[in-house]
Amino acid sequence: MSAKLKQAVESITHAGYQLEAEAFELLQILQNEQSFNSIISESLRQAEEQQPKAVVITREIVEKALARVVRAKEVSVAASTKRAVTPLAKDVSSELAIFRDTEDFSSGTIDDFNKHFKDRFVKLSNILHERLDFREARPIAYALEAKQGEKVKMTAIVIGKRERSNQLSLEIEDFESAATVMVFPQRNRDIYETARKILLDQVVGIEAVRGRGDLFIAERIVMPDVPEKRAAGTEWPINAVLLSDIHAGSRTFCADAFERLIMWLNGKIGNARQTDAAFRTKYVLIAGDLVDGVGVYPHQEGDLVITDVYEQYRLVARYIEQIPDYIEVVVIPGNHDAVRQALPQPPIPREFAEPVYEARRIVSLGNPSEIGLHGIHFLLYHGRSLDDVIARVPNLSMRAPEKAMEYLLRCRHLAPEYGGRTSLAPESKDRLIISKPPDVFQAGHIHIAKSSVYRGIVVVNCGSWQNQTEYQRRMGVEPTPGLMPLLNLQTMELSMVDFISNVSTFSQKQGTS
Repeated sequence: MSAKLKQAVESITHAGYQLEAEAFELLQILQNEQSFNSIISESLRQAEEQQPKAVVITREIVEKALARVVRAKEVSVAASTKRAVTPLAKDVSSELAIFRDTEDFSSGTIDDFNKHFKDRFVKLSNILHERLDFREARPIAYALEAKQGEKVKMTAIVIGKRERSNQLSLEIEDFESAATVMVFPQRNRDIYETARKILLDQVVGIEAVRGRGDLFIAERIVMPDVPEKRAAGTEWPINAVLLSDIHAGSRTFCADAFERLIMWLNGKIGNARQTDAAFRTKYVLIAGDLVDGVGVYPHQEGDLVITDVYEQYRLVARYIEQIPDYIEVVVIPGNHDAVRQALPQPPIPREFAEPVYEARRIVSLGNPSEIGLHGIHFLLYHGRSLDDVIARVPNLSMRAPEKAMEYLLRCRHLAPEYGGRTSLAPESKDRLIISKPPDVFQAGHIHIAKSSVYRGIVVVNCGSWQNQTEYQRRMGVEPTPGLMPLLNLQTMELSMVDFISNVSTFSQKQGTS
């Protein structure tokens, strides 16, 4: 068996699949193909998408993968002759799957909140128990039965936190018991710094030494976190434009820059390379705040050029209808949109945004939502809780919103602390848990375009299309308007395109490849 074929078989078995004998024979024939690795990746994707999920990679799966890779090659070759006239993305069929949408399931009772936090504890505890080092974690009651000086492991929700000059204490509980965990900086500075970043209502794993009474001395604190992963990328050489915070209706809305974006999508501006990138754009994802809204913050009326929210949606609809019809447009709401403020938010109601729904076909989802584009898993979230996270977690800043997004991934939760500026709907299920780690985590709200790669996940805060308002100035927000994140779905590289001055050279490439 060649090294190349051996590596392919190992990849299949490592992913949890068996390989049918006939499929192995076909792979032997294909192993010298230039696109052999792509065929393996596509076979795994085909198996993952089967319902019910496949457990064996069959010859039929490999044949379907081969056909898809061959078709992708044909489109790529055709691009060299067609890109100047016909958009490449027009030849690619849309593959958009909705994994999670948000609807209003709230009955509005206090009992719902009780069930909500119980659901959070169970789900996040289960994620912690998936870790090899916390599979044997036990309830607090079991830990309280340990002898003094004995090491214990437990999962708990943090309900209180007190910090003094030489120590920090966490009040923790589960369904049956409560205890106090002491953290001393002189004992272990790293654990102390971790504990300082823990928010109330977070579920954590704790390894500690049993002390007196209900006291424990922390030796390790772990968050649920996401595992390392790597998105395979699609075979199609196509792009996704990631937007948020358009704020149509605001006096500081960057109309000229947004018009340039629309012209670029239509191939009307930009050099050959930039036009080629536009013609490869298959998806536009908008993470909330299509409009500036009315009465969202104190004295907002002074910042508005359009004071009617219906007219604001008519304005943004005039832009959206100009996006080429072969491009899929996905929209979720933000805190400035005409929808309830409590998370999770349902889709923007048609009664307010009728012009947007009528302008062209759009996929309107709630906040948060999860979608798949050609098998690439996106988590779309507007980002309201980033305000609270940045305000309460040491060393986070408005200037680096991507770091606050990474923190949410570590928590495996989009709004880990109840209260603050982020209101939660009284629902019996906690639908803000990040159950399945995404390939791409997209948010906005902070108005600063930044990106990173965290444990293989592309993290993008989209910036805005609004210059600084007086309110933002008082809040210390310095936006980066008109910077558009462009994600290459084939290579998973991210570029920033500047539409304020014009369509500038792509820069700041980051990705998983």
